[in-house]
Order: sequence, then structure tokens, then C-alpha cells
Amino acid sequence: MNSVKYREIQAHVDNGDARRNVGEWGEAKISYLKATEEFNAILEIDPDAPMTAEQTELLNTINDRIEGVNSHLATVHFDKGQAALANRAWQIAIDEFEEATRLAKDDNLAFLEEVKVVLDKARNKHRDTLMRLELTPFVDRGDDFKRSGNFGEAILEYQEAMKKAVGLSDSHKYVVYIKNSLTECRRSIIRPYLAKIHKACHAGKFAQASGFLKRAQLLLDSSDNVYHAFLEQLKEKIQLNLKEDEFIETEEFEAPEVWETAVKDYEEALDLYSSFTVTDPFAPAYTGVNVFEDKFVDSRRKLGKLYKVRADRLRDQAKIEKAIRNYKEAIRLLPRSDKMFHEAFKEMKKLRAQIVVP
Repeated sequence: MNSVKYREIQAHVDNGDARRNVGEWGEAKISYLKATEEFNAILEIDPDAPMTAEQTELLNTINDRIEGVNSHLATVHFDKGQAALANRAWQIAIDEFEEATRLAKDDNLAFLEEVKVVLDKARNKHRDTLMRLELTPFVDRGDDFKRSGNFGEAILEYQEAMKKAVGLSDSHKYVVYIKNSLTECRRSIIRPYLAKIHKACHAGKFAQASGFLKRAQLLLDSSDNVYHAFLEQLKEKIQLNLKEDEFIETEEFEAPEVWETAVKDYEEALDLYSSFTVTDPFAPAYTGVNVFEDKFVDSRRKLGKLYKVRADRLRDQAKIEKAIRNYKEAIRLLPRSDKMFHEAFKEMKKLRAQIVVP
């Protein structure tokens, strides 16, 4: 390295030192980086040539200066990040803490750990802010529907909010609020069934009470342990009063989960359909008609089909009375325009004739 180049590089180092001594850390770093660039340019002329002791000392000096400046700037960015964190400027805080991490010495573990703690906090706060913006419209609509007593519609909004909250822990305050709201709405839908159960039991119609109870259990939130235990106790009391032929369930020809899904879908569709009200003609979803009608009709048809299939099987087994009861349910649920409606009605008439005529 000739003396001219050496003096030029040293001048950059001296300028950096002068800037650093008056607190101009950014300008000092620029000078040190210029010194590094010129030093590397000289080395590239003859990359295989060994470095002299003078060159090695100069390079070590430049690297030490840059490392010292970086360490100081790391604390500066850390302080800026702390200020942004206090002001709830989460993205700015994240940027500052990430820069502090990049500039800090690799062996400064205590500082890096301190930065990591606040960086994670800023990231979580920023994520929560974005998540809140995404969830709020659904939760607000759910709250409005719940306050107005439209619990079925409220459940739909809360369920959409829960989908948006995927990835959050079960203990997160947003998830806890949504789950509690869902539970409250489902309980509100179940309470009318509890009144029907009480009325049926009081009238001695325990088989009817058992049917209402099964519907209530299908609507129950799986995590609602309080209501689950209450309904189980109620179930035990009802079963104690059931006659043997009432206690034994009608023969099933489909898997239990198929029936449970069909009944649950029907009950939920019924609640949504019956709770729907057009209150705001200026609302985005205003149509003037019940938006849940198609879902309600479809769920009725699926459940009606299950009753008809069961009735057909019972008819084939010569279990006439049970077949008639199931045909009645199928006729009640199936649309009059449906082919299965007329088939069920025709078969029911035939079976009734068999009972009347010996």
C-alpha cells in the first residue's frame, strides 16, 4: 500500500474519530465505511498478496471503530424503540428494535436478550392491532344481533370472527371474548327448549321432553361444561320416568353421526330462519327477504329424507306403527313439491289401511 493511499484511508478514519467525539455517530460510521471501501479496493488489485503488518493494524483499527459505532447506534435504536413502544407505535418500535439487533455485537448476549423481549412484545401488540381491525366488524355485528335477540345471526358473525382469529391461543382475550359470546348465544337458543322440557315433564309427557332435550344437546357448545352437566342431569331425571318402549330409541339405519348432523343443521337453520328480521333497509345485507330460507329448506329436506328412509326400512320389517310415525315426520319436513313427499304420503296411507282392515 503506497503512502498516498494509506494517508487517504487514515484521513477517513481521523474524520470518523472527530465526528464520533462530537456525537455525530452516523457521520462517523460513513467515514469509517469509506475507509473500508478504499482499503478493500486496494486489496482487490492483488488479492493473493499477503497483508503487511501496517495493513493489518489499519484494518483492525477500522473494524474496531465500526464495531464501536454500531454498538452505540444499537443502543440509540433501542431507546427509540422503547419510546415508540410507549407511544403504541408498534411498527416503528419493531423497526427500531430489529435495527438494534442487527447492529449489536454478537457476543453482547444480555443486550440482545433485552431487545428480544421488547421486540416480541411489539410484534404481539402489532399483530393484535391488525387482528382487532379484522375481527371488529364481525364482533360488532355479532354484538348488535345478540343485543337485539337475533342469536342465530349473532352466532354466524362470531363464528366468522373465530375463523379470523385462528392462530391465537385459547387464552387470548379476543378468543375468550368470542367464545364466551358464542356460548351465551347458544344458551339463549337452548333456553326455550328448557321451558318446553319443563312444560312437557309437568304434563307427564316425558317422551316429548326427551325429544326436546336431545335437540337442546345438539345445539350445545361443546366447551360449555356447565350446561352440559345440567342437561345430563336433566336427561337422567327424564329417563327415570320413561316407559320401556319410549326409552328404547327407534331403530336406526343410518350412522348416529349422520342423524346428529342432520338434526343439528336443521335446528340451527330453523333458529336462523325464525330469528331473521329486516330492520334496516340501508344495511349492506338488506334484501327484503329472509336470507336463510334456502338453508332452512335444504336442511329440512335432508332431515325429511332420513325419516323417509327409516320409515321405508321399518315398513319392510312390518313395524307398521313405527313406520307411520316416521312417514309423518318425513311429510312434515319435506316440501310438497318433492317427489319423496308424495311417496311418503302414499306409503303412509297404505300402512294406515293395514291397521284399520284386519
